[in-house]
This record gives sequence, C-alpha cells and structure tokens, in this order.
Amino acid sequence: MSAKKTKVSRQDLAAMSSKETWALAKETYTKLFAFVRPYKGRFFLGLLLGVMAGLSNAFLVQGMYLVFAVVLAKPEEIADPEKAKDLFEFGFGAYKLNALDYVPTSWIGSDSMLVLACLTVPLVFLLRAGLTYLANYCMMWVGNRVLYDLRNATYGAILKQSLGYFAQAKSGNLVQTVFNQARVAQQNLITLAQDLVQRPVSIIAILATLFYMAPMFTFLALIVFPLCILPVVYIGKKVRSAGTQEEQEAGQMMVQMTETFHGIRVVKALAREHHEMDRFKQSNATMNKLIMRYGKAMELVGMIVEVVASLGVAIGLYYAKKHTNIDGKMFFALIGGLTQIYPHTKALSRVQLMMQKAIVATSSIFATLDQQPDIKDKPDAKVIKRSQGRVRFESVTFGYKSGKPAVKNISFSLEPGKFYALVGPTGAGKSTIFTLLQRFYDVNSGAVYLDDVDIRDVTQESLRNQIGVVNQDAFLFHDTIRENIRYGRLDASEADIMDAARRAHVHDFVKDKKEGYDTVVGDSGGNLSGGQKQRVTIARAILRNAPILLLDEATSALDTETERIIQEAIHELSKGKTVIAIAHRLSTVLEADRIIVMKDGGIDAAGTHQELLQTSELYQRLYQLQFQENNAT
Repeated sequence: MSAKKTKVSRQDLAAMSSKETWALAKETYTKLFAFVRPYKGRFFLGLLLGVMAGLSNAFLVQGMYLVFAVVLAKPEEIADPEKAKDLFEFGFGAYKLNALDYVPTSWIGSDSMLVLACLTVPLVFLLRAGLTYLANYCMMWVGNRVLYDLRNATYGAILKQSLGYFAQAKSGNLVQTVFNQARVAQQNLITLAQDLVQRPVSIIAILATLFYMAPMFTFLALIVFPLCILPVVYIGKKVRSAGTQEEQEAGQMMVQMTETFHGIRVVKALAREHHEMDRFKQSNATMNKLIMRYGKAMELVGMIVEVVASLGVAIGLYYAKKHTNIDGKMFFALIGGLTQIYPHTKALSRVQLMMQKAIVATSSIFATLDQQPDIKDKPDAKVIKRSQGRVRFESVTFGYKSGKPAVKNISFSLEPGKFYALVGPTGAGKSTIFTLLQRFYDVNSGAVYLDDVDIRDVTQESLRNQIGVVNQDAFLFHDTIRENIRYGRLDASEADIMDAARRAHVHDFVKDKKEGYDTVVGDSGGNLSGGQKQRVTIARAILRNAPILLLDEATSALDTETERIIQEAIHELSKGKTVIAIAHRLSTVLEADRIIVMKDGGIDAAGTHQELLQTSELYQRLYQLQFQENNAT
C-alpha cells in the first residue's frame, strides 16, 4: 500500500505487519521532509544543537560524581591539591580538563572549593538546558514554517480541484485535513527528528560515562533493558488503531459540526437541537475514550521502562555490595546517571506509537496533495484578455457520473450584446449549460466555443474572468457589504463599488444601516433578507463587468417593484454583453432577444416570445400554467 496513492485507514494500518508499517512510515516521512528542505540549514543546526545537548549529559554524570565526592569527603581528604585535582577532572582518557586549573590555588580545601563543586551540577544543567532551548527553538522555527507551507499546499490542492470533487467530499473532512491533520503531521515530524537524534545521543553519552566509571555495575544494571521490548511491542499492537481512530473521529466531529452550522435554519425549523446535541455527545464520548486508550498506552510504556530499569538498578546494587568496593560517591553518581537515562528511553519507546498515529494524518494530506483535478489546463493553454462574448455549443453531450446524460447533442450560438433566456421544466439541462460554459466539467462529446476558440484550449482562470454570475441561491461571505461587492473585482475602487451598489439598488437599504457598507452580513448573509442578499450579488456581477453574464433566477427573491428596477439595471448592464438567464418565471424573460426552450436534455424550440407562442407546444403550456397561476393570485 502506498501513501502516494490512497489514504490509510485505521483498518489498513491494523492489518499491516510491523515491517509494512515501518516501510510506510519511511515513505511518509520522506515526503514530509521535502517540506523541511527549504529550511534545512536551521533544521540541521537544531539537530546539531540537540546532539551537543545530548553529549552534555556526560558532563552531568561526572559533575554529580564531583559533588558527591566533595560533599561526602572528609576535610583532610580534599586539602591535598593532588587529590583534589583528581576530583575536578572532566572528560575521558586524554580528552580531559580540570576545573581547578582555572581557579586560584587558595581555593583548594576551602569553602570556595565546596561552593565550586556544588555549582558544578547547576552549571552543567544550565549548559544542557541552554543547548536544549536553542535546539528546540530552531526546530520550533522550522516546524512552524513547515506547518505554514503544509497548510498552504493542502488548502491550495483542495482549491484547485474541480467542482465534481467537492460534490463528493465532506467539507468537515477537508477542514480537518487542512487544519488538524497538517498540525499532527508537523508535530510528529519535528518530534520524531528530535527524539531519533537527541535521545540516542543522550543515552550513549550517559552510558559511555557510566561504563567508563564502573563497567560491570553498568552492564548488570542494563542487562534487563531488552525486557522492555516485548511489552512495548505487545502494547503497540493492542493500541495500533487507537491513535488513528482518534484522528478519524475528530474528522467526523468536524463534519457534523460543519453540516449542523451550515444547515442551522433546518435544525431550528425542525427543532432538532437535542438530536444534534445527542449526536455530538456520542461522537465526543467516543473520541474521549480513544484519547484515554491512546494516552494509557503511552503512559503504560513509560511505566514499564521505569520498572524494568529499576530492576536493573537493583541487580547492580546487589552486585556492587557483594563483589565490588564501589564507595558512596561513585554509587550515588552511578544511580544519578542511570536515572537520567529514563526520560530519554521513555521518549524513544513511544516513537512507534506516535508514528502510527501520524501515518493516517499524513496519508490523508498526501492523498489530497497528489489528487489531480478532473479539469486541468493544457500546457499550452491560452489566456483570454477580453472576450467578445460570442458563445457556441456544438453537438454537446454531457452526463454527470451519477446518472444519464444531462444534455444530449445540443447545438446553438449566442451573439454578443444580446439577451438570451433558457426555459423549461426542472431537469431539462438549463443549469448544466451554465456549468459547461464555465468549464466546471468537460463535455463527453462535442465542444463549447468562446469567440470560436474551444474553451478547453484556454486557461480556466481567464475563461471564468470573462463571466459574471448571479445565482438563485445568493451566497455572501461573512464579511462587510463592501467586501462582498468587491469580491467581483478585487482591484475595484471605492467609486466603482458605490456605482455598482447604486445600480443594483443596494444603496437603498444600506443607507438605513448604522455601519453602512461596513455592515457585516453574517454567515452566508444571514443578517440580510433574501432580496437584499440577491441585490448584493447582482452588484458584485455589475462590478465584475464581464462580457458574459449568467443569471440563474437572479430576480426570484425580489418583490415586483424591485424586480422591475433590477431588470432595468440588467438591461443597462447587458449592453455589449452576452446575457444568459435561466428563468422559471417567464415574465422576467419576455423581452429576451431569443428564448431557448429545453426538454429532457435537448433543445425543444428557440425563438422570441411571440414566435414560441405560435410554434412551441411546451412553451405554450409553460406560459399558460404561469398565466393561470398569476390570475389565481
């Protein structure tokens, strides 16, 4: 199984052998390290400082020996300069230095010597802590930038996906991948790098010092350490899925919350608050259980390491009493050194469990990064500067994955500067025409042309820059009215925004608001009425000033008077542009230059209103139904 190709589920991970898990981990972390490469200088500096911090543990053990030797010694034992100098030696073999070489001779045998000895351990701790701080700072610096890049790359990879991708994906899972799983991947990358470098160096430095000072005692104290491996492996298999389940349950919670907040009107309307709360409680309880299971496993591993280590110390103590002449100062220094090994050993023992939890998160990220959009620009795609607005569908057939063709072998041409309308019953294929023109999907056969150029031969960005859209379901961002209008053209001036707002009659209701154009519209425009939201989206389309304007029931949410005013604005806007409107209310398109009547994915008829009343039975029926409804009301 490859992280390059698919996401790894907890079931997949649980079914893997240890060898397969390590192989997948190697592949995953190799890809993660690609995000470290731009910061490799700071990264390797952090590792080097970590190595130095690990090596400083050797001085810590010798420092403890020095303190115990001076504190426990009789005054006459340290009054002799030669004996005293033996106590203050640091290093190994020929690589030694003596602290007394750097202090006055008068200190020997005095209280100053005791002070120097007692300060040795704090100074060594300060050295180790300082190096550790610098190492952690460097790694934190790299980690934050990796997280920044990882989130940017993941979010960008999602945004570049085609519309069909979002029809299948759950928005909560996407948010979980960008925010939480990127964080898990970054944290585990940095933690793993630190643990696999600094921890072993610390253990080796301490062990080297202990073996140098008392080889047999150290050997017997450590002989039982291999016993840690079996329970750690056993526990790792038992909880292999706990960490991954936690990540997946977090994703499910994110999905549920996103859907609930997005559909809060439905939840409120049907009084389903308690139902949603019960669902959340169940998911939250499951997640807490998984967190506890994973946490207990991590702590149990640490406990086992400490218990086994203490057993080794007990064996060493027994041997020291029976077979050696280890004195008190040496004994305390050795015990102190052994206890310094425990934290590093505990951290290393948890690496496999942390790695298993991270694999699922990182595989989700890389599955997203490796996901190729269904709709891609050709390598030599052209950039449209300004379209004339001429549109042509030629023998176009297209069907969504889930069903039969939405449009079948349709052909028509639209000339610039004219107003066109698409009418027909639900499911006739009207919205699909808009979707194909914006190239959210590629046609199965035939072609769509803009200014006699196949839209597959131009960049998607430049194509969509030629199109302004006003949808039936007006969507606004949780921002101010001004910024929602500006979204149509990001470089628009204040004057341009005000002009668009007045032409769409947004100014009529904004002038009554305390904050004016700085009024925040709320989530999805919840602080505005349906008609107000629609007028803001129309202002956005006016500001965009694209040569093609798509209106999907653009005036459906407006009252009769406002609809008349907006129709005048749309007619003004349509000069020199191709305007295509989808309308169920035929009264909004009676003045269209051409009306295309659609049925069952094909074109049933086309012409002006008067022509269609004479030639199209379907149009006659639609018109009569609406005429009767209008008379009834």
